[in-house]
Amino acid sequence: MSISHFETSASWQERRRYPRYFVGSGLTLAIEDASLRESIGLGEPDDISVGGLRVRNLPACPNVRVGDRLELLLLDREDALTLHGEVVHHATPDTFGVRFNDMSPSERVAVGGVIDRLHRYTGT
Repeated sequence: MSISHFETSASWQERRRYPRYFVGSGLTLAIEDASLRESIGLGEPDDISVGGLRVRNLPACPNVRVGDRLELLLLDREDALTLHGEVVHHATPDTFGVRFNDMSPSERVAVGGVIDRLHRYTGT
């Protein structure tokens, strides 16, 4: 890794508003294209924060573009949560990042609850 790449990575981390939490298992993500009102499929969150998440293992990943608006149904062992988001980047050819949009205070609390439960189930 070159020094400039490291500086870029560090700068990226400093710009994050919310800490990210790794998702090992226990969450399922159903994704729909908000403009087409069409299901894209089931994926897995790779990491999550109160501000967004990274999606992996979505078969339709190559068809998802930066700027796409998505409706997300996040399911864990205790709850189902509907969120709205926008694709902000493709990290790798088979993962992409989503920023949650227009979150109410109760939705923020609900995402925080999902994160808390993840850590309770995994013991971290």
